[in-house]
Amino acid sequence: MIECRKLTVSLLLICFLSSTSVVYAANSVDSDIPNGIPDRIVGDIGAAVYSTNLNIGSYGTQSAALPYGFFDYKRFAMRIDQLAFKTLPVGYGFLEIVGKVDPDSYKVKSTINAQTINKGYQVPIGLGTFQDTPIGAFFLNAYHDFGKSKGNLLEVNYFGEIELISKVTLYPQVGMERQSGSFANYYYGVTPEQAQATGYRAFTASSSNNPLAGFLLEIPVVEDWYLNLYVKRKWLGSGVNNSPVLTRSFQDTMFMALAYRFK
Repeated sequence: MIECRKLTVSLLLICFLSSTSVVYAANSVDSDIPNGIPDRIVGDIGAAVYSTNLNIGSYGTQSAALPYGFFDYKRFAMRIDQLAFKTLPVGYGFLEIVGKVDPDSYKVKSTINAQTINKGYQVPIGLGTFQDTPIGAFFLNAYHDFGKSKGNLLEVNYFGEIELISKVTLYPQVGMERQSGSFANYYYGVTPEQAQATGYRAFTASSSNNPLAGFLLEIPVVEDWYLNLYVKRKWLGSGVNNSPVLTRSFQDTMFMALAYRFK
């Protein structure tokens, strides 16, 4: 928990420092977008219980209580696991400096002899855009991992919107993630030294295309309070799904959040 908070703070600082070179240019276009950048908090802020099952080694489902946010404040935005700083307008959104917060440490505890490999946290930072269009929301992000892998991560996600009964709203998600060779190999590969320590066979992962699907269910509770339930499954591509550290070829993420909506 403490390490996750440190990672969040570090990403915030890096995004702020990286954005200083574009602040002047971004501010110069504010007058052309009267309603594009809110001068107050708009969106959801609350708390959530997050659970993930990476199916790595003998670790099962891991859960943690963490802050939850999907909101905008001036040029800053938080979108669940992403922090963003808006620069220039592009289409239905902005070109953004983005950072991704991943609370998983990618530790591998061997199913053979219980020895542990500590891979360490990802630190993905890059450029992206959030396009809130009439037909749904599109996320396009390109990250470089400033953590130990030094690899690249590309993400494309689409969220639709279906209103169900009593103002309950379903947001179905489909997407694709591409991990570069160095990114995939660091987190799913096994070096000869690691193989000797854990009993796994040595393995070199290659770049991988990982399709994913999920949904967010939004349930009104009272006044401006909402309960959000999110479930996502990611299927690992051929570049990594034969890794000996994996017990299954897919990974699951879910959370339940209670949030207040600022309007």
